[in-house]
Amino acid sequence: MGKLKFLLALFMSTLIMLAAQRTYISKTNVLDGIYSDIIFTQIAVETQQYTRQIEYGLENGKSLENFYNIQTVLSSVKRCYSYINGAYIVSEDCRLLYSSSDNEGDRLSAISIGAFGDGAVYSVHSESDKYILTMPIHGKGDVISGYLVLSIKSGAINNTLSEIYSEYKIQEVVIGVISAMVGYIALIHMCRRKDTLFRSSISVITGTVCSFIAVDGAISTYKLLMTIESIIQQSLSKITLSLQNDLDTVQQKGVAIGKIVDFNSWLLESGKSIPFIENITYDRNYKITATVSQDYIVTQIWRYAVVILILLLIFAASGIALRFIIGRLEHYFNTRRKKDNAKEKLREFTTA
Repeated sequence: MGKLKFLLALFMSTLIMLAAQRTYISKTNVLDGIYSDIIFTQIAVETQQYTRQIEYGLENGKSLENFYNIQTVLSSVKRCYSYINGAYIVSEDCRLLYSSSDNEGDRLSAISIGAFGDGAVYSVHSESDKYILTMPIHGKGDVISGYLVLSIKSGAINNTLSEIYSEYKIQEVVIGVISAMVGYIALIHMCRRKDTLFRSSISVITGTVCSFIAVDGAISTYKLLMTIESIIQQSLSKITLSLQNDLDTVQQKGVAIGKIVDFNSWLLESGKSIPFIENITYDRNYKITATVSQDYIVTQIWRYAVVILILLLIFAASGIALRFIIGRLEHYFNTRRKKDNAKEKLREFTTA
């Protein structure tokens, strides 16, 4: 009986480790997607002040293939974000026109341009050690005339998230160990009857694993909420600063902002391209402020919560099904054992 409970405890530990692995993968995948989306959107918005310079020239008859002072523009683009190690201008038919790279041996292998027809602000794909971010450059008639392509070090995402992921691992271990200890105690004190040992053990194991998933999921959901809000606030500050710089540049050229007919439209379009911003406003001094979209945050939290809930239901349903099957088997073998014992006693009585 003691050895059997030891094997059941090992089985429970294995299931807890499996659940911990699945929850860790789920939460890191969700956070990686959210953080990547926020950071790449931030970079796209910050570099738009330079693509607009190019677009202004194209609208006034300049050619993208012979654009004056383009290297200065690319150098400015690279300074927008410390992890940008290369900036490139690519023609509409995907010919490399200009490049500015920290590593002259660095070459573009591919760009992703499939999503711009749907109004996307940027498109991105990952390579072994970098991300390739592509943004359209519009010419006359709002037709795409080329692309600004950025090579971004993978550390832009990995370095920031590595500390958070380490915290997640520690959390998994602590909650997992506590859950296992509670489960071991429950196995010892709640599974004493030999005829229902497996049935009771499966109930305890299922309850322990599901409790681990629920507690870890609840804590992770709260931490994810705090993390998302922090990341968005940081990006929001940089985005509003970038938009303000755009506005200040126009004012420095002697243009009165109040006389710009499409100023509100410009702010509206800027806000529409940023999913985590609800609206962008300005005061009488044309100081720009932005409001975080709570709908965006709630949607991301629900995405993670649903994943955890599905995982919890899978383990619970599996445990219930396994308990039913084992219960039927235990009932069958217990009934058979009783019949065999009755026959043996009858045989002994008849012989006597």
